[in-house]
Amino acid sequence: MMSLAIKQPVQNRANILPDAANEHHGDVGQTAIAAMRQMLGKTSAASQFDKLTAQQRALVFFAARLKPSEYINKPLLSLSTNEREAVRQSLIALTDLGRAFSNMPLSRDQFISPRQIAITQATAHSQNHATEHQAQPVDDEFARVTQQAHALMSEFNYDAEH
Repeated sequence: MMSLAIKQPVQNRANILPDAANEHHGDVGQTAIAAMRQMLGKTSAASQFDKLTAQQRALVFFAARLKPSEYINKPLLSLSTNEREAVRQSLIALTDLGRAFSNMPLSRDQFISPRQIAITQATAHSQNHATEHQAQPVDDEFARVTQQAHALMSEFNYDAEH
């Protein structure tokens, strides 16, 4: 007799056990972090924003056309939807600005020519020299006032003793 081959039924996905914790199919870490953030109610952008220094936040708020002094100490998620959108647009613009200069040296010689440096140094030297000449009469007057104060204190002490 001939035996017939019987096709085994295909297991559907519901019958298959879930992957073990040590089996990596996809970015498990990112998924876990996203799940934790969802439970905490805070996005990664909000977390990163809240870590910025006051100066960095002020720059972002200024670019978003929001008054930095009013918003500087507020967490991102406490802002209104429109304010958060303005901050998002501001960060996009600032990021684009950073990319524009990312591969460029930002040394002073890129912004100030050597001729301008020489002019600036000469101007500073002449201003310092002028300030020194102005400071001499002030120092002399201060010394004279100090001597008068000593003389008056001596008279006051003499009168107090007698």
